[in-house]
Amino acid sequence: MKKALLVLILGMWSGMAFAQIQNPEENSGGFGSEEPDTAAIQYDENGNPIEAVDSASMAKPFKRIELYIDSVTNLISYLGVVEQEETNSDSLYTRAKRWANNKFGKLSKVLFEIDKKNNKLVINGVINAYVYNSKNTKRMIGTHQFKMTVWLKEGRYRYQITNLVHEGLKPNNGSPVRNYFEYYYTSTKLVKNNDKILRDADADITKLIADFVKNMKDPIIVDEEDW
Repeated sequence: MKKALLVLILGMWSGMAFAQIQNPEENSGGFGSEEPDTAAIQYDENGNPIEAVDSASMAKPFKRIELYIDSVTNLISYLGVVEQEETNSDSLYTRAKRWANNKFGKLSKVLFEIDKKNNKLVINGVINAYVYNSKNTKRMIGTHQFKMTVWLKEGRYRYQITNLVHEGLKPNNGSPVRNYFEYYYTSTKLVKNNDKILRDADADITKLIADFVKNMKDPIIVDEEDW
């Protein structure tokens, strides 16, 4: 009888111990004891674990585009000086006029304001204004109008683009809305929308300047004997 009682007690004790092993969370205060997922841990070259960074915390804060402001006029300006030592001023003048005619002739009503005394040519430029949704898609939002001044000297020229205005699409009734770039640059309303307009305009104006400089260069003359 005593032997049977001893066997029964030993059996009950073994069952309790097995239950504790199978359910460790019952005595852990509600926290599991799972092993870390070693496959998800990354290590540096010294074998130290790299702390994971939440992608949301990596999002960059919004920052407006930075454009050059002329200290005298307080207007947004694009400017530069280009050296062309072997090109005379008359040739540069002819090339600038030809480029402007090809680029803006159909859009600009009064294309040139000529100041021969100061070797200066003022071009009233107009380009189509677009908002780019991707590399292959864009939406027209009117035109960008500006003054492009070119100063001409022997072997060099200087250009400046300023007085930039965005004129929206013409509505069915009334006149299109006109906004200077300076308004978009400083307005506290629709900040991201205005910044997008300026960024896309900046990209188009930068391309325009590159095209101007390319067309102002001397043509490449190929020697007839070099073929």
